[in-house]
Amino acid sequence: MPMYDYLYGTVDKSTDATYEASLKKPKESPDVVHLTHLTTLDSIYQLRLGFSSLASNPQTSIWYLPLLWPFTMCSIFITWITGTAFLLESNTFKDLKLHCWLIPRFKTQYFSKKQSITLNNLIEDAIIEADFLANMKSRIVASTVK
Repeated sequence: MPMYDYLYGTVDKSTDATYEASLKKPKESPDVVHLTHLTTLDSIYQLRLGFSSLASNPQTSIWYLPLLWPFTMCSIFITWITGTAFLLESNTFKDLKLHCWLIPRFKTQYFSKKQSITLNNLIEDAIIEADFLANMKSRIVASTVK
């Protein structure tokens, strides 16, 4: 929820109930999985989790991005500590469910021989989890057909 909704008192009262109901739903199994990674240090702000204006104009430089370097360094440190792929966004187009997973590594780390095993494990774990969700969907469909 945008912060300005809280600041200006325009928060919808049913939002909390909707959020609680969404937590009770089972995980959706994706039909399509897209794995993405960060390219430059500033690319973290060009994700949909960052600034919408930067996400709509990727690979553009804005004057205030250098001011965000302390946050950038903190995010790099956190991704090195946690180091697991996570679901960045989920979209549904009619009957097609799309998941976009973020591998928390940067372009330069893909060229490092020291990082190759770690990167392969991150990618493999993301694929296994997405495949597990897809297999759960096929089991559910098969059990309802019988």
